[in-house]
Amino acid sequence: MRYLSLLIILFSINSFSEDYKSAIRLKEGDVISAEVFNDILDRIELTLKSVTETDLVGTWDVVQSICPTGGLGNCTGGLSVTGAGTAVDTLYRQRLDTVTFTDDGDGTYSFQTTNYCAFVRSGAGNSACSGPYAVLDGRFILKEDPVFAAYSLKKVSNTRIVLGTFNSSSGSYNIIRLDKKNLAPNPPTTLTASLSSSTVSLSWTASEGGATSYTIKAKTSATGTYSDVTTGNTSTTYSDSLSTGTKWYRIFAVNSDGTSIGSNVVSVTAP
Repeated sequence: MRYLSLLIILFSINSFSEDYKSAIRLKEGDVISAEVFNDILDRIELTLKSVTETDLVGTWDVVQSICPTGGLGNCTGGLSVTGAGTAVDTLYRQRLDTVTFTDDGDGTYSFQTTNYCAFVRSGAGNSACSGPYAVLDGRFILKEDPVFAAYSLKKVSNTRIVLGTFNSSSGSYNIIRLDKKNLAPNPPTTLTASLSSSTVSLSWTASEGGATSYTIKAKTSATGTYSDVTTGNTSTTYSDSLSTGTKWYRIFAVNSDGTSIGSNVVSVTAP
């Protein structure tokens, strides 16, 4: 089980690019719990699944990359693009914005940008835009009346998606990176536990990603169900009592956007 888990973590890192970050890291000699193992499998499965329209629903930061002069359809400088930064090594320049994707509730989906329109078939996109979209066989499809565009779509991780299109006739391109906003925090790490005089002392490393509190969960049998020991804990330590038997502990980070997956699992047995 230990070596299989390590292979799965290595596979997940190599499969998702540098933007993917493993939630749980192991060191030599660690024994992985079934809960952590299943979390790793869930993260792999979610990222390997084809992207659907619902995966986009929510608000995202947009980084649009275009040619150093002009934009999609005209890279010779005859197209004035507002809001773009300085060209990088005469290869590309970027423009920042946000976009919200919405489930219209009738089987269709739409998007609305804030300041500019990165989602163009050609042109500068110097004002906000909105319209319907669909995801089909790895392509993001949009409509600019009366024509259509189909961007390639790659899911880098559950919170990052990259779209791109290339106009061969003009040698121009448009690359759109989407980073999900309003995220639940990352899980706390390196949970440890010690027992002294029927007092269990728990300690962990704070979550990266804006946790405001922690929920401590425990169970009293290997196959049992976790229940809350306490919620709203704002420090990275906690004391519990145990006079007999064994307890398994796991910590979850919480903020206003949700709850993280769990930390590593530790167990303590009373003498």
